[in-house]
Amino acid sequence: MGGAEVRYLLDSSVWLMSALREQVLPDEIREIVGDTDETLGLSIFSLWEVSKKHQQGKLPLPMDLPAWLKAAVPPHVHVLPLTADIIVESIRLPEFPVNDPADQLIVATARVHKLTLLTTDTKLKGYRHARIHYFTPVVEKRKR
Repeated sequence: MGGAEVRYLLDSSVWLMSALREQVLPDEIREIVGDTDETLGLSIFSLWEVSKKHQQGKLPLPMDLPAWLKAAVPPHVHVLPLTADIIVESIRLPEFPVNDPADQLIVATARVHKLTLLTTDTKLKGYRHARIHYFTPVVEKRKR
């Protein structure tokens, strides 16, 4: 994964927030994601998941999909491939609280690469078989 040590894996929602609504990230997470000296991991499955949401009309993007994907993955974010080890790990996750293949593959990616998963997924908050850094997004204040 290059010369820099990767310590964190962004889950799909955290990656989306960092690309589209950075203001909802707490300061601590914004500092991690925005630090170009910090190499971050991103599962290739997150790109598929976001692309699928866009295809289904659930995620409008400010430009066409190929251009957005290129812009949304900055140089300090390394897209991690889906490997046989990750697939096997995804079906062996002990006591996994979610029946969602995307979550299984992303958590398995974190485990195989020994990364801390940054997530807002409350179902993963207490999962003790992976390094999980759960956080709550900052609520945007409405203008009156």
